[in-house]
Formats: sequence, C-alpha cells, structure tokens
Amino acid sequence: MQALDARPGTAELVLWTGALVMVLMLALAAVLWTIDKRLIGEASVWAKPMKFAVSLAIHMVTLALVVGLLGAGWRTGTLLALVAAACALASLGEMIYIIVQAARQQASHFNLATPFTRAMYTAMAAGAVVITLSAAVVGVAAFLDREAAIGPALRVAILLGFVGGAILTLITAFTIGGRLSPHVGTHPPGGARMGVTGWSLVVGDLRVAHFLATHMIQAVPLLGLLAARSLPPPAAMAAVWIAAAGWTGLVWLAYQQALAGRPLPRLF
Repeated sequence: MQALDARPGTAELVLWTGALVMVLMLALAAVLWTIDKRLIGEASVWAKPMKFAVSLAIHMVTLALVVGLLGAGWRTGTLLALVAAACALASLGEMIYIIVQAARQQASHFNLATPFTRAMYTAMAAGAVVITLSAAVVGVAAFLDREAAIGPALRVAILLGFVGGAILTLITAFTIGGRLSPHVGTHPPGGARMGVTGWSLVVGDLRVAHFLATHMIQAVPLLGLLAARSLPPPAAMAAVWIAAAGWTGLVWLAYQQALAGRPLPRLF
C-alpha cells in the first residue's frame, strides 16, 4: 500500500509532461533562432517563444515538485488533476499561438490589428489567468494538506510564494495588458536595453515587476527551504515571513518605479 501511495498522481504526471513539451518547444525555437534572422521590432521573431517556453517550463516544474510532496489524497485527487490539465493546456495553447505568430513575423501580444488577433489576445489573457491561478491552488493545497512531506516553515513559504506571486503576477500582467505596452514612456528606436531580457534602460518597464512577481513563486519557497534546513524552527518561520514581505516590497517598488516612467538603474 505504501508503494502504491508513493506513485505519482495524474496532476504530477501532467505537469511533468507539460514541462517536457515546453522544453521541446524551446529547443525548436532555439534552432529556428539560429537560422531565421527576421525581427519583430528590435528582437528576433523567436525571442518571445524561447522566453515563454523557459518561463512556462519553470512554472510547471515548480508545481510538479510541490504536488509530489503532497499526501496521496491531494496528490491523486481530481481537483489538482483538473488544475494541472488546465495549466498544461493553457500553456500549450499560448505557445502554439506565439510560435505561429513568430513564424508569420507578427506580434502575438498587443496585436489588435484584426478581429482574429484581438480574439486571440483576449484568449491569451484568459489562459494566463488559468496558468497563474494554478499556482495559487497548489499553494493552498500544500498549506491545507497535513499529510504532506513539508515542514511548517516551508509550508508557509509555499503558501505565501504561490498565492502572493499569483496575485502580484495578475496585477502586473493586467497593468501591462491594459496599457497595451510594457513601457511607460516612449522607448526610442535603438534605445538601451538590458541584455537577454530586453527591458528598457531608457523608460519605465513594467516587465521588471512582472518578472519579479512571477518568480516569487519559486523564490520564496526556495528561501523557505533554505531557512528550514539551516535555522531553528521559530527563526525559520520568521525568515519566511521576512522573505515574503521583502520580495513583495521589491515587486511593488519595481512596479511603482516603472509607472513613474523611471528605468532600471544602469548597474542592473
């Protein structure tokens, strides 16, 4: 019976499979990036597919790792199986559209040129909500599951990281979507950008806050894990709350700086 209970449930399998699909899509986009030199704006048409594939793979691996720590009731239950399936399908749909648009040398985001692209932009927003809220559901499940192989400090870290990260991600994402641009101000052609991320170093860029919000889902639980392994339980719990509050403050500072039109300091 113990061996049976240790077997991964549907949710875990779906999330790992989804992450593998994202890695394969990343590999495809990377190959195309080396041979296709077309641009959208100032970036390769394949830059966005690669960035999204990495982000979605990390997201699903994070959820899969936590689901794998849950007790059999949650791990093999219907709720998390449905959440995992919704997350994986939404991720797949987003990636397919982003790749198709890249192949057509057309923007997938902020593209309202036709009824089709307007409808797809709305569909992508709905998909992003599903993907983001999947973390919140898993975080609450981990907190409620008394059979999970998770200590108190890590349990709280997962809750704060997953739920807090989901809320902040939605706030920053819908601000960007509502403005139809991540920039606050006009980024001039050829203006300085951060390497890899492409964040503006000339005007405010809301993607900084969005990035920090999204990866709060990984950062706070990781800090909680380190605290739980290196500190006495009361100190570890305090460290988790400080880390969550500090990360939230960092997101909010980056968000307010971007809204004020101020770029990242050059030292970044």
